[in-house]
Amino acid sequence: MSRISSKELVGQIMTSLLHLYTENEAKAIAYRCLDLGWDCSATDILMQKPVEISVEWNAKLGRLQTGEPLQYVMGFEFFRDRKFMVSPNTLIPRPETEELITKIFPLIEKRHRVLDVGTGSGCIAVSLGIETDAVIFAWDISEGALEIAKKNAKHLGAQVDFQRQDIFEWEHTRDTWDFIVSNPPYVLDQEKNEMSSNVLDFEPHVALFVLDHNPLKFYQALGDFAWSRLNPGGWLAVEINRAYGLETEKLFRQIGFSTTELHQDFHGNDRFVLAQK
Repeated sequence: MSRISSKELVGQIMTSLLHLYTENEAKAIAYRCLDLGWDCSATDILMQKPVEISVEWNAKLGRLQTGEPLQYVMGFEFFRDRKFMVSPNTLIPRPETEELITKIFPLIEKRHRVLDVGTGSGCIAVSLGIETDAVIFAWDISEGALEIAKKNAKHLGAQVDFQRQDIFEWEHTRDTWDFIVSNPPYVLDQEKNEMSSNVLDFEPHVALFVLDHNPLKFYQALGDFAWSRLNPGGWLAVEINRAYGLETEKLFRQIGFSTTELHQDFHGNDRFVLAQK
């Protein structure tokens, strides 16, 4: 272990990243790294708070230089002001998903049975487990993702029942629910050329992409599952591709949901659909 000032560490990170990013981008990454890795605020850096550098730091700096997302390198990302562990087996939590939680909170009641489908890092399930009195369950097909989600639940003190389950094999399950929430894969293959390389090269494609010819594949499965397994009055809430808001609403109505709501994110894009049984 060695000890340097946080301001010096910021400079080290910035210098190492200028071949990939603008100065402002490199500075923003450096500040986020210190926040996630050393709990250093901007004020701490200004005051040159000393930090301990481990022997693994040079390897982490090398990973940053390849363009790997800082969240994977540092091993964490904040979600609803809590530090969640992340890995290349999980998506990096996004602000839009925080919005989804905000929209569904008023609908979740004490002792409701809530299922998060495709939990990833567990950010939705764990947050609901902490902030509501509901009974929380979470599914994912990835063992690697479930391992991270379980660690987050334990570290943050949430009671969540995690299960390895494929949404396309839901007929083999037996439970019923009061609330089903999901942020499924919804990015089209054709949209890959619009995405940055640090997403394409590092985040798990199985959690991101869906085939161009079947963009609502996951929503069809989620809708069928929810219509069959939601208790009367129960809700399905999903995050969506902004280009398919009306189509997703229409799909859920065709399945049988009489009440559907399309909501926009903070950018003004169609991003969430809620449907009540």
